[in-house]
Amino acid sequence: NILQRIKTGVVNFFKQVSNENNIKQSEIQQSTFLYDPEVDLREEHISLISKRLLTTLRESKIKHLSCDNLFLPCNHIRNIAKQCLIMSAEEPFGIMGAQIKIKLTLLSSNMTSTITKYLPLIRINPKQKTIFEIEIDLHEDTKVFTLRRFLPEMKIFKQLKEKSPLYVSPRCLLVKNVFYKTAEPKRAVIDT
Repeated sequence: NILQRIKTGVVNFFKQVSNENNIKQSEIQQSTFLYDPEVDLREEHISLISKRLLTTLRESKIKHLSCDNLFLPCNHIRNIAKQCLIMSAEEPFGIMGAQIKIKLTLLSSNMTSTITKYLPLIRINPKQKTIFEIEIDLHEDTKVFTLRRFLPEMKIFKQLKEKSPLYVSPRCLLVKNVFYKTAEPKRAVIDT
């Protein structure tokens, strides 16, 4: 009788401990983009992604955005690169299997609608098959005064408006879409 109670107590104890471990593992799997100290965030990887992003933005400045200067908040590109590495940590090839798409939303000159411009795709490793995409959604900072928004729509001012600098908002959204399985896109917000 006493042995039976002890045996049942020990069995229940081990069941409870294993249930707690299962709950902890399921909580870990449900978390999205929480910083994991095991993620490889070496400076060289952050630097590689940052340089690729900056190169694309520099090339797109004149070709796609028609502006002379593009101003970004301090460390904004670095924070985006770091978040890209965190988002790609759970993928089989890591960041090497990524394709990065930059979307820039601008306020139209009449300030009533928005214009969305897509910059050229960035493939981190062109030899590697792309298995997921990270879309970086940047917005024009509307708090900063620029000639771009306040000059009237006239031919005289067109060249001056194009030379006007473009300021990017410190807040952006990153959306990760996986190509090899159907899953909800994962999102991360960066506020530099």
